[in-house]
Amino acid sequence: MYLFEKLLEYIFLPSCGICKIIGQGYLCRKCGKDIEKYKINLIENTNIYDNKKIKNVKIQKFYIFKYEEIIRNKIIEYKFNDKPYLYRMFSKIIIEDKKSCEFLKSYDIIIPVPVHKTRKKSRGYNQSELIAKELAKRLNLKFYSDVLIKINNNKVQSKLNKKERMKNVKNVYKIINEQRINNKNIIILDDIYTTGATINECIKELIKADVNKIGVLILAKD
Repeated sequence: MYLFEKLLEYIFLPSCGICKIIGQGYLCRKCGKDIEKYKINLIENTNIYDNKKIKNVKIQKFYIFKYEEIIRNKIIEYKFNDKPYLYRMFSKIIIEDKKSCEFLKSYDIIIPVPVHKTRKKSRGYNQSELIAKELAKRLNLKFYSDVLIKINNNKVQSKLNKKERMKNVKNVYKIINEQRINNKNIIILDDIYTTGATINECIKELIKADVNKIGVLILAKD
């Protein structure tokens, strides 16, 4: 499959996801330099005490960009404007960023923040899943989309305030097949971090498994 994709790229030269120039890959050099000013590459370390297992679970959150201007516009285009192909640009950004790769390589398994099957059918794709799958392939990580699932089709978070967001995501995620991630280092991928309500709810569910540590890779921090 990978060789077939490379052949298609050779026949139909990819265009930059920002300026649309053809022949310089999914992100051209100029646009790659232009978006550097939005990078923060910020890591936050915390611990969650798991009462059941009587141990601390290490949590690391890595934010690549500030959620501003061109980054904000491209994420919105990708997520809401039926442009799934932009996953290649975002994947390239992450793979070519040394700090992001170092962070990813300290984990075994990558899991996308899930969307409900109704919303996925309506949108046609899960934006986090497309990127996570590509990163798994390129960086030799295991990819699972059937460990953390969304069981309730709740309201869109972007339309709610902080208090409403926390309530809106409560108990909407569920862990299944947890044996797949026992004794592993797990990373969750999400596109935007605003209040942290979504990610924190995912973490709360994932620590029900016997994981070693949990990482979070965020494209942009609001």
